[in-house]
Amino acid sequence: MKLYEYAIRRILLMGLVLLGLSLLMFYLTRGFLPPSFALAPYITPRMNSAEKLALAQSLGVATQSCPSFQAFSSYQPSCLVPVYEQYAGWLGNVLKGDWGLTLLPGIAGTQTTLSVFFSRFPFTAELAIMGAILTILIGIPLGIVSATHNNKLPDHLSRIVSLGGYSIPQFWFGYVLLIIFVLYVRVGGLGLLPGSGALATTCAICFRHPGTVSAATGAPILDGLLAGNLRYAWDSLVAMILPAITLSITSIGALTRIVRSSMLEVLRQDYMLLARSKGLTDRVVIYRQALRNALLPAVTVAGLLTAFLFGGVVVIEIVFDLPGVGYTSLQAVNVFDINFIELYVLVTALIIVVTNLAVDIIYAKLDPRIRY
Repeated sequence: MKLYEYAIRRILLMGLVLLGLSLLMFYLTRGFLPPSFALAPYITPRMNSAEKLALAQSLGVATQSCPSFQAFSSYQPSCLVPVYEQYAGWLGNVLKGDWGLTLLPGIAGTQTTLSVFFSRFPFTAELAIMGAILTILIGIPLGIVSATHNNKLPDHLSRIVSLGGYSIPQFWFGYVLLIIFVLYVRVGGLGLLPGSGALATTCAICFRHPGTVSAATGAPILDGLLAGNLRYAWDSLVAMILPAITLSITSIGALTRIVRSSMLEVLRQDYMLLARSKGLTDRVVIYRQALRNALLPAVTVAGLLTAFLFGGVVVIEIVFDLPGVGYTSLQAVNVFDINFIELYVLVTALIIVVTNLAVDIIYAKLDPRIRY
């Protein structure tokens, strides 16, 4: 099977996976909760019972023959639309881009779930991308150094860093960084780095008045660069330093361990001895011969690490008070905002399956022997 045929088949399977997940998620959020929860974002204090019943009927949770809202609220069987019929109506609206109104505090019933989600998603994406960059820039070199200096001081230090990072709870590590760089390391009465928010203006290396930019993408760093406001971009970048380090600490440890073990296995192969016997330098042997083969398992794990980074932002955004979808999803759970929860779960699942597909394609490109 050719690679593009495999990709097309995987895309079709991805659609089935997302459909199955949406069905399971809908049943868990709508099948076990009272039907009135679906009405919560739309009900206002001035609505009378007749208007509430009409609303329930328009949302597809109450039958057209239901005599009153009181009958619907008391869960009379003749008033309740079966869950599978509710799912069919919900899926039709979702495919048209209608995810309903949100129930988040302060904006309940006034903004659509889709607009709120994608106004906050760029913060999360920016943080996850920075975490992935740090993971690659630190994890791969540490793994190489550890393997090429096996059982020597650099290897021992690398293993301490990787095992420590893999074992440390993220929230605890985040608070430790805040204590160090905000409270203890101070310059001119200000902490070296900011402790909260997506735009840093009160730290030793921040600009006090970075100005403003239009939210073209919603990602502060990118918006600052696109607007040519380097002060704004710098302050946004500084604000992401501690959250990105905290987010990536565990994935750095995992990637370092994978690269180290893979490099050690490759370096023991006969063709590595042959390459050295031909007079090739260690640099050529390690980076042109060994690293290419050693990265194959690391690429496989990259999909799981990416999913972990997007999942881990919930804790990080709470610790550093970032206005992303991770922190917002926690608020949605607290107020039973099922519309936002459904959207958050499906978008996260979409990111995971697309990332896994990209990993499989990259894997095939790196190793020509692989055929799907």
